[in-house]
Amino acid sequence: MCRCFKVSLFLCVSAVLVFLGHSLLFAHVGRYIYEKDVLKPADVIVVLAGKENKRVEYGVKLFKEDWARKDRIIMSGGPLVWKYTAADLMKLQAESLGIPRKNILLEDRSMTTTQEAEYTREILHKYGYRSVILVTSPYESKRAAVIFRKVMGDGVRVICAPAENSWFRFGGWWKRPRERDAVLQEYAKFIRFWIFGT
Repeated sequence: MCRCFKVSLFLCVSAVLVFLGHSLLFAHVGRYIYEKDVLKPADVIVVLAGKENKRVEYGVKLFKEDWARKDRIIMSGGPLVWKYTAADLMKLQAESLGIPRKNILLEDRSMTTTQEAEYTREILHKYGYRSVILVTSPYESKRAAVIFRKVMGDGVRVICAPAENSWFRFGGWWKRPRERDAVLQEYAKFIRFWIFGT
């Protein structure tokens, strides 16, 4: 009886340790794709295109709090359908939230994060901007920051500021299909970036 109890206790403790270890491992895997810098004023705010409107809302919030020293916000995102681009729709949303049209610049040619960085760099050079607050979703914040820093080089400071109130939650992400898909897709994009670069 004693031996059976010891075996059962060992199996139970082992199962608990495996379960806890798996949770800690997955939590770390999720956090690896997340980057958030200490927020500091920058010349301009750049909001990247995405599937959620929380990015624009957060970019507008930062703009209204005067984090953009040059009073400009760039909406970045290329063609969607017919004559509309992601940047066009983001601009409409920003205007509906109280941002004057004259304060909004559009980068409306990009189809990838790398292109967003390259075409945004052209706008920065045109206006002489030397620092940006980069707004994107939490689950793609690290990759976006890495790409922007590589494309911008030493001449432009990139401050990563993932959108708040996103649908994506890191806690227990592996238990929910939508978050799980987002993390897996993000790792696939990261691997492609590591292999092929920008």
